[in-house]
Amino acid sequence: MGKRSDEKEESRQRIVAAASKLIRRKGIAGLKVADVMAAAGLTHGAFYAHFADKNALIEAAFHEAFDHREKWIGSARKRSTEERLAHLLSTYLTPKHRDTPEDGCAFASLAREFAQAGGELPTVFEGELGISINRLVELLEDEHDDARQTAMGVLSLCVGGMALARAVDSPKLSNELLKAARAYGEERHITKGESE
Repeated sequence: MGKRSDEKEESRQRIVAAASKLIRRKGIAGLKVADVMAAAGLTHGAFYAHFADKNALIEAAFHEAFDHREKWIGSARKRSTEERLAHLLSTYLTPKHRDTPEDGCAFASLAREFAQAGGELPTVFEGELGISINRLVELLEDEHDDARQTAMGVLSLCVGGMALARAVDSPKLSNELLKAARAYGEERHITKGESE
């Protein structure tokens, strides 16, 4: 019984990991169960042994996508308190992150779709947003008096900047948007620090 249970859990994890990448790359509308199961190396029929429906898969895949958050914030935690905000901006607002959404932030990939989907998905989105804000507050509170406002501002700048950079057709404009968002965030941080 234990081996079968372990195998079932391993299969479920493969499905969730595959769906997490696909949903960030193709969105909710582009997420097909057949594609997920093929990417996981499993038959289409095995899907319902793990999930009641596609919405359950979407929710699990969205939660799984926050491996990006843990890596992003974890890498900033290794920096001095003064360097953390600049590190967050410089590692999020990059061409590599823009070009590989399947490995990146689910907020930038899925915010609009989750808002429009209705049902439980906006609540699921808000839950992960709250976790991200709290993790950023913990990271930034030693350097910033209003760490919650700073955390929300950084996250908004990053997600908004990335969404715009992905939305435009011109590679030049896309790169300019990423660069401008990084510069604005870093400049605001430096100016605030000098004026205090």
